[in-house]
Amino acid sequence: MNKVIYILKKIKNLFIKSNNLHKESSIEDKKEKIETFNKGIEDIIKNHPDKEMAQKALKSINEFKDFRTSLLTESDRGSVLMAAAFIEDKITQLLETYMVQNNTIQKKIFEGNGALATFSSKIDISFLLGLIPKNVYNDLGVLRKLRNDFAHNAKAITFQTEYIKDRCTSFSVVAKTGLRDDTRAYFLRSMTTILTCINMKMDSFERCQEEDEFNTTNIDAGMKSAADILKD
Repeated sequence: MNKVIYILKKIKNLFIKSNNLHKESSIEDKKEKIETFNKGIEDIIKNHPDKEMAQKALKSINEFKDFRTSLLTESDRGSVLMAAAFIEDKITQLLETYMVQNNTIQKKIFEGNGALATFSSKIDISFLLGLIPKNVYNDLGVLRKLRNDFAHNAKAITFQTEYIKDRCTSFSVVAKTGLRDDTRAYFLRSMTTILTCINMKMDSFERCQEEDEFNTTNIDAGMKSAADILKD
């Protein structure tokens, strides 16, 4: 098993233990549990025998912590909008990391009216390239709909709004162990699980390489041979 993936998986139990935070938790309770979670991750890195790999994983783990902390402290609307923007950026990084490195072409397809300028198109191509599994693909579609619900609705909707609750409970990439029966906690767990899935995938493949230029020598030789035969 890839060592970085192993380290990322080591945070699973720690995550479950400290994830029972919900909207009604006091600020002090949230801060205490976040500090416990951060200390646990530091211990995992410190005690891992492969220091180089542990340091390589540290960036992903710190990103995970920052993402999770931001979601915990945002309003319901803020959590959804922040999660959608952040996950879209991660999908973009996933694609950029996998594709042939060509900044000019990548900029053209990811920006403006480019073929991969929308969240929807990035989700679709990530699945078709085999970079995300079908259940993550489906959940990203739900996240995109939630983002639109909150971004284009001036009414005071929350995770307790009935159709929002229905969308959130349709997420399938959710580790259920220790999870509260609470829509906000369910959303949080799903988002951090999707982030972990993307980071693990980014560490598991090699970038596509630009193909050598096509050599027409053999074609020219074949055409010459055919011309010689026809001439005779």
